[in-house]
Amino acid sequence: MKGLAWWLLGLVVLVVVLVLLFVSRSDYDTLQADFEALEQQNSGLSSQLQQVQSDLSQLQSDYDDVSQELEDIQRVFPPRDFSSVTELENWLLTNDVSETPFATTYEEWYAKALQIQEDALKDGYIISVDFDYDIEQDAILVYCVTIVDGNIWYWDPETDEIFQYFGMGSVR
Repeated sequence: MKGLAWWLLGLVVLVVVLVLLFVSRSDYDTLQADFEALEQQNSGLSSQLQQVQSDLSQLQSDYDDVSQELEDIQRVFPPRDFSSVTELENWLLTNDVSETPFATTYEEWYAKALQIQEDALKDGYIISVDFDYDIEQDAILVYCVTIVDGNIWYWDPETDEIFQYFGMGSVR
């Protein structure tokens, strides 16, 4: 009887071990399938992460470009009057429109004045273009005009020699 009890006990232990092995194998297969699915998901997420990082890099580059463009615009906008006669004279020295050949028509002369106006605006300054008809000379006169400390200053776009207009007081 003692031998039978050991034999039954051994059989029970063997059955329990087999059941545990069977259950463990089933759990292992389930875990292995889950692991493979998670690896595929990880691979997909890694690919998405790389795309997002690439997109982020492109967006950062776009942001940097737009920020630089905004900074450039803010440097010249809103355009302003020259702060001093010296600032106007120095700006005219850097502008080379007056160094081009003299205009042979009124249109060319006026176009030079417009070029100076455009160049000034790009640098953040306000310059107006004016023309007058002189009855006595039967001629048109073209001038660039700007304000410095509230006073009107004008010059021939072909010479850059500035003059203060004294016909009016301070306009600002």
